[in-house]
Amino acid sequence: MNVNEKLICLSFDEIYISHEMCFNKASQQVIGPHKTIQVVMARGLFKSWKQVIFYEYDTPMTSDILLNIITELYNIGFIVVSITSDTGSTNIGLWKSLNLSFTNGSFKHPVMSNRMIHVFADAPHLLKLIRNNFLDHGFINF
Repeated sequence: MNVNEKLICLSFDEIYISHEMCFNKASQQVIGPHKTIQVVMARGLFKSWKQVIFYEYDTPMTSDILLNIITELYNIGFIVVSITSDTGSTNIGLWKSLNLSFTNGSFKHPVMSNRMIHVFADAPHLLKLIRNNFLDHGFINF
């Protein structure tokens, strides 16, 4: 891959899963019960590819986890230029810990201090919130 093909966007989400236990025959290990799984996916910005790069059970995204993922990707030649997540309460807490706000939508790359990482809210999630608000409160004419 050339340099442009290694520019990536990260997206992550905390997904609710079954609370059941299961047995992995290959590793002879019991898995679960778990409530959620945090999944991080890397996507090419200029080349069409995507890869799950992180998952962990019952773990909300934190700035330490996120900055570590970005650093490890840098160490193998990939440069994160943006992240996308929904606007759930844990992600809003993450945004605050990164000093993000309505007027500041980016933070410094943990390794490349001259580069910013831009943060975006998940558009389909925002549309769902608008729909739910409209259904709950109706249209208010000013």
